[in-house]
Amino acid sequence: MTDAGTGLSLPEVDPHAVRGLKFAEALPSRLAEATLAARLGDGDGARAALAEPVRFLLRQEG
Repeated sequence: MTDAGTGLSLPEVDPHAVRGLKFAEALPSRLAEATLAARLGDGDGARAALAEPVRFLLRQEG
């Protein structure tokens, strides 16, 4: 749990999502997808969410 923020990765981007974007025409498809993923990724927000305390509760049936 303490290292969860260091293993973050960029979001997966659907190849269709880059269609029509100006930079997609100038870049190879994989690089265009990686560029969009970098723009959509929120590493600081993800790290902040992972830093919040979490408590798991077990619900007993019956």
